Amino acid sequence: MTKTKSIMFFLFFIKSLIVNLNLKLFNFNDKKPISDEKKNVINNMHKNNFFYKKIHTKYSEGMWLLPFGNKFFFKKKQLKKNNYLLHYSFHKNIDFLSKNELKLRLRKINKHSQIKIIKYNNIVYKTVLKYLKLGKYLGKVISLSNYYFPMFEEKLEKYGLPIELKYLAIVESSLNPINISDAGAKGIWQFMPKTGKSYNLHVKNIYDERNDPIKSTDAACRYLKYLHKNIGDWSLSLAAYNSGPKIVNKILKHRKDKKNFWKLWMSFPKETKNYVPKFIAVNYIMNYYKKHNISSYIHFPKYNIRDTILIPVRNKTCLIFISNILNIPIHELVILNPKYSKLTSSKNNLLLRIPRNKILLLKYKSIIRED
Repeated sequence: MTKTKSIMFFLFFIKSLIVNLNLKLFNFNDKKPISDEKKNVINNMHKNNFFYKKIHTKYSEGMWLLPFGNKFFFKKKQLKKNNYLLHYSFHKNIDFLSKNELKLRLRKINKHSQIKIIKYNNIVYKTVLKYLKLGKYLGKVISLSNYYFPMFEEKLEKYGLPIELKYLAIVESSLNPINISDAGAKGIWQFMPKTGKSYNLHVKNIYDERNDPIKSTDAACRYLKYLHKNIGDWSLSLAAYNSGPKIVNKILKHRKDKKNFWKLWMSFPKETKNYVPKFIAVNYIMNYYKKHNISSYIHFPKYNIRDTILIPVRNKTCLIFISNILNIPIHELVILNPKYSKLTSSKNNLLLRIPRNKILLLKYKSIIRED
């Protein structure tokens, strides 16, 4: 602990020296004494940028718990506590969920489904139990669904796709818009760089559009439509979304007589074998979570995505400064703008999503760019 503190102090000392050196260079180039006001502006920019990075990291690592896949974003001590809670949730929520009960409920969901793949088997049963182990942590996902699902449904309807495909985003990222997989996939819909680029999701110095919920949802709809048009079966289309269409087409090439996910199950990679069962399990959870004493976090997030607006702001505008003007916590502004990884932009191209009822505050402070 003492060693860690010493290292942190040393790094802080080095950073201070660098800031002072920058100030001296700035003074030399201007050939004028630097004012106290300008010093404060420069120091505040350094502090704010460091603070924003901490908020962004906390947002990605602390506010989402990824369900049994990839990793849990918690420290060891916290993970032990979570394991205890998950074990407690297991006994509280799923002891009474029998196989027959799950069969009946899935049959009911499938009856109203547009894709007709919500079916029972032992793999699905075990997957449902794994999700239910998360207990109250599913409440965060359910709460986020209230924020994102209206927009998902609007996009799916626009492209003539089944509404229940909205649950795929929970399988992919637990609705965490800045989730990063070990393979390098990003965002709510987990686009790889190459696929994202082919669907016009651009990556620049200060932002990654794969993290933009609205743009990435539009891209995901187009990609899912393409997969289903070429494969023709929804369970195999979902498998292709996970593993890539090349793997599915290769399997189908050798097994043309069995164009069914479960008949081809043994041929898929391990992650893809679990993918469709997870999708079915999430469908069940989102329809029957109240039966398992799982409740949403009503206060989080505060806004509906339809109650927000995208506005152009002036260059080098500090997000923390804007959060103060709008009188909303910085983490809420990050939730509304997850695609940004840096504090400011040197060009007049920064578009910020804010609550509609706050727009007059930015107009009053002349923050909004007038083109």
